[in-house]
Amino acid sequence: MENTLFALALPSLLLVPAMGLASRLKCRRGIGNELKRKALHIYTGLAALTFPVFLTSPWQICTALGVVVAWMIAVRISPWLRRGIGACLHDSQRISYGEIYFALSVAALLLMTGERPLLYIIPLLILTFADAAAAIIGRLWPFGPLRGFANGKTLSGCMAFAAVTFLITQIALRSFTDLSLLHTIGVALAMAVTGCIAELAGRRGFDNVLIPAVSVATFLLLDVPGT
Repeated sequence: MENTLFALALPSLLLVPAMGLASRLKCRRGIGNELKRKALHIYTGLAALTFPVFLTSPWQICTALGVVVAWMIAVRISPWLRRGIGACLHDSQRISYGEIYFALSVAALLLMTGERPLLYIIPLLILTFADAAAAIIGRLWPFGPLRGFANGKTLSGCMAFAAVTFLITQIALRSFTDLSLLHTIGVALAMAVTGCIAELAGRRGFDNVLIPAVSVATFLLLDVPGT
């Protein structure tokens, strides 16, 4: 019983103190706020790597991540929470629901991937690091502003996303599968291209849903052995 309660509380126990710490950090407005958001984004993604160990049944996954979603909604609608512990997420002019989408995506990955750990780990790492790299590089070095459905994104951010996605996929497949180098390079390139499209198409944080969904779909369509 105690282990179950700990598992259900774990995501919230990891998230809430980190939000408080990030919100108290003093950064200059603009890029500083974005760095705080992405630092929390990376921390949350790394913390979520532990969830399959503790959240072992669908009801535990839905309950634990449901509590996180409810907390995020409460922070969003409460002026007191929004200005306090939620300042790291909402102290900017950008409208985003990314924190809610992130929690929903983690829950969906846990429910969908089951006994196939790489299908959970690789999309989550791409969402964690490639998405953060795209946002930070795109803000620091906004080279090549894009138009159309990718309006507001930059070529530099897109290239950063593709490079990080390629490296994550390549390293993971070379480390945990017996695939040939040529095979893993092909899969990593496909993941980089499809992931970039998902990242460019995402609006108001919805890329936190599109990126892992497209990553899993790409793996399934390619029928990658070992995943």
